[in-house]
Amino acid sequence: MKKNSQHLGIGVRIGGGFVIVLALMVALSAIGLRYVAEANQRLKDIAQTNNVKIELATEMHSALRERAISMHTLPSIVDAFEKDDEIQRFNAQATRYAKARVRLESMPLSPQEREILAKIFEMTREAGSEVQAVVDRSTFIDDPADVFEWIRNVAMPRQNAIAEQVNLMLDLQRSQTAAAVQDAENSFSRVRSLMLGLGTTALLTGIMIAGFVGQRVTRQARQLETQAMYDLLTGLPNRSLLHDRLQHEIGLSKREHASFGVVLMDLDRFKEVNDTLGHDVGDEVLREVGCRLKEAMRTEDMVARLGGDEYVLLIRNLEPEDTALIANKIFAALNKPFYWQNQSIDLGASLGLSFYPSQCDDASALLRCADIAMYVAKRSGQGYALYSPDQEHTSRDDLSLKSELREAIQSNQLSLYYQPQIDHRSQRVSGLEALVRWNHPSRGLLAPDQFIPLAEDAGLIAPLTHWVLKTALAQLVALQKKGYDLTMAVNLSARNLYDMELPASILALLAESGVAPQDLILEITESAVMTNPSDGLTILNELDRMGVTLAIDDFGTGYSSLAYLKRLPVDELKIDKSFVTDMEENDNDAVIVRSTIDLAHNLGLKVTAEGVETQGAWDLLEILGCDNSQGYFMGKPMPAEKLEAWLQATAWSGVWMNALAAR
Repeated sequence: MKKNSQHLGIGVRIGGGFVIVLALMVALSAIGLRYVAEANQRLKDIAQTNNVKIELATEMHSALRERAISMHTLPSIVDAFEKDDEIQRFNAQATRYAKARVRLESMPLSPQEREILAKIFEMTREAGSEVQAVVDRSTFIDDPADVFEWIRNVAMPRQNAIAEQVNLMLDLQRSQTAAAVQDAENSFSRVRSLMLGLGTTALLTGIMIAGFVGQRVTRQARQLETQAMYDLLTGLPNRSLLHDRLQHEIGLSKREHASFGVVLMDLDRFKEVNDTLGHDVGDEVLREVGCRLKEAMRTEDMVARLGGDEYVLLIRNLEPEDTALIANKIFAALNKPFYWQNQSIDLGASLGLSFYPSQCDDASALLRCADIAMYVAKRSGQGYALYSPDQEHTSRDDLSLKSELREAIQSNQLSLYYQPQIDHRSQRVSGLEALVRWNHPSRGLLAPDQFIPLAEDAGLIAPLTHWVLKTALAQLVALQKKGYDLTMAVNLSARNLYDMELPASILALLAESGVAPQDLILEITESAVMTNPSDGLTILNELDRMGVTLAIDDFGTGYSSLAYLKRLPVDELKIDKSFVTDMEENDNDAVIVRSTIDLAHNLGLKVTAEGVETQGAWDLLEILGCDNSQGYFMGKPMPAEKLEAWLQATAWSGVWMNALAAR
């Protein structure tokens, strides 16, 4: 009985001890989990607050940049209404900046943040009158040079000083976020150490709890790190991590006396993918682009996504002479089509490259210079461009030209030149191609490739196309009334094939002018059709139903398949001059021209050859069965005032001259 009592007492004590240990473990677990939850909440609160602060500081920085652009634009604007619009934009950016600053000041701030914001407030107050003086000087002083001098020596230094303080605020937020993450990690380490202090049973139980807590902590820490440093869509480093890596690479390059390059890549025609197929498909394309770029680069290089359809590649030990090599490597990674539901999506890219230390000496300058070069590549259509200082002047010139182009369309600064097209059978002029020119008041006569890309970027391609069509149809009516049986060809931009109102607009112009639809030939390139095949085909089918003649321009230089060509409601193919010019000397070009003519005729299409510059080329095209030709051999593009005189004098219109003489 006594033994039983002793055993019972021991059991009670062991059980009690076990209960106490379990109670301690439960209490410790509860305290630990609560501590972790509170630490996580503090970290999330700090991260969220810092994200808002970063967003507001970025908004202030963006407003300052846009205001600087307005300051540089105002002195060059002549039209009072456009200047008033620009002033309103200038003031709107000031309001945008002030709202962001006020919101930032209303948030919980550290002493360092309050000190920076106090400096920003004081500098903004001191610079207010000097920056506002830009508007007053642009309005009342006629000498732009004087205004630009004021901007350069007074207003911009003030603006730049404020922008530097805003950058300090952004750097401070990043450092605070990093410190919060480190503080959380230190807290979690203390929790794990406390759990490991228990006995054997408590130790085993504690290890299990610590493991659970550790996994949870690590997962949450990684999630927070991913949100702070990586792009959520593609998993690539974001702007913050890219900036840190650039700073690291600059320091490393200084120590090793090495160089590296930055490539800023913007996808061509990506907006059309989003608009046509939806943002879900666009997101898949962005992820695939990121994967292809990573596969194409070395492990020591970095691929980051800035946002939208812009990517940045940091490439170690890259020299300017390697530009073409790395550009071709990137293009090769993107050349393979992207597919969605068995539909091919073809994307291009424009690359801008800058180098450290030969061109830029800090991270921000590297990105800015690469961005400028990228826009130069996009406008030129060359695919890639290496940064050079003169591109900055080109960017400002393009900004000025965009502003002037709208006025040019409205004030008849544009003109049309007409190049004759000759029928091989009758040996007579059968039609004209209208080619637009800009009679710029200070830059002289500008060719289409100097301003059409600007019109596309500025959203002016629709009014420009309307002006060209209206003017060309009026000229055609005037010639037809004088007995000339001609057609008129007008080029369409790829952007026109996104305008679902285009057919209705052309129908109205035809009705207004009285021109028969079949006498109007609309020329589109293969690549223009392929940028938006769905909407483009709808628009072309509607134009075809109206009776308008459709032609594929520059045939042979695009990438459309024969199967797709059969679906297009076209009436004519125009062989690109790159094949015609050398076909007398180059057998391959001659084979391509002959095959194109045979292909077109088998499809029931007419063929027009461009770039005919010699009698031999004309004779060879006639032997090959080409229907029409145009080129310098027959007639160069000429303004309207010289066109009728040419028609009366040239042997190519002898039939009409006899008919006119008989009248």
